[in-house]
Amino acid sequence: MRAGPYEVSALCTDAFRLDGGAMFGNVPKVLWERHHPADEKNRIPMVTRIVLARGEGRVIVVDTGTGHLWSEKEVSMYGLAAPEEPGVVTALRRTGVAPEEVTDVILTHLHFDHAGGVTRRGPGGLPVPTFPRAVVHVQAANWATARNPN
Repeated sequence: MRAGPYEVSALCTDAFRLDGGAMFGNVPKVLWERHHPADEKNRIPMVTRIVLARGEGRVIVVDTGTGHLWSEKEVSMYGLAAPEEPGVVTALRRTGVAPEEVTDVILTHLHFDHAGGVTRRGPGGLPVPTFPRAVVHVQAANWATARNPN
């Protein structure tokens, strides 16, 4: 779709599982499980989606999915696929966008399923920016909380 000078797309990047009770809060399980059946660990299937906006010489990515820097325990806990590269990179490549072309990354907040793909595994297994030329935007309050968690 178009939004002003931008071509905007929603892309699916990752699949994972989270506790259904935590996701639906005080909604009784008998109601939410009709549409979102839980597995033996009470987890429901979920996906991450990003927004890709292209125009005016910019390639903007909103959120980055779960990424791929997970321990075996976390892969098991969240039912992650543990791909070789972040799902956001795979999704962008399908649209013809390379990580080096991204000019801006907007992180709506810093939960793992929204910001996990902002880094990828680099040389020696250390995290490096997934989008090396991009300016990463995040709200000041989110950044402060991430740097000084309570």
